[in-house]
Amino acid sequence: MQTGAAVYNVATLGVSFIALVLSALAAWRQHHQARSQSALTTILEVYFRDIRDMDFQRDQTYVVTRLGAEHPPPAEGGIAALPEQAQHAIWNVAFMYESVGMMHALDMMDSRVALGVFNFRITQVWEAMEPYIMAERAVRQAPFLAFFENLYLEARATPPEELYRELGLRTIGGFTPGGG
Repeated sequence: MQTGAAVYNVATLGVSFIALVLSALAAWRQHHQARSQSALTTILEVYFRDIRDMDFQRDQTYVVTRLGAEHPPPAEGGIAALPEQAQHAIWNVAFMYESVGMMHALDMMDSRVALGVFNFRITQVWEAMEPYIMAERAVRQAPFLAFFENLYLEARATPPEELYRELGLRTIGGFTPGGG
């Protein structure tokens, strides 16, 4: 009789263990799906609402094409020493790319999106803003826009073509996955 009870207890324990493992796997999968959905929502919000915003586009064009010519980086006072229009444009653009860099660094945004879609602008904007960012760092005597800087360094080190190949994208000009 005791042998039957022991077998029953082992079988019950085995079934309980299997149920626990399956529950853990289901919870992990649910968490992963929720995180993916949240990341997708964030990406779409950034791309469709923020990046396409007319004010952001105007400010980004200003930073890239006119800021340096109209207002050299201040020797003292950082960004606050610039006229209000220049300050606004810098803050608007810098914080957008800081947000993208943060989402990328925290794995909330797939690197293929962050570095593939935004690569050209990340590089262009950082290089236009770098002297102003360094002036602001001097005033603060602390890191400033570190996520944006990291994103820039990764964008410089990652040709978008590599990411496109990884995704299997093709072009009319003959770009093929894994090819040249």
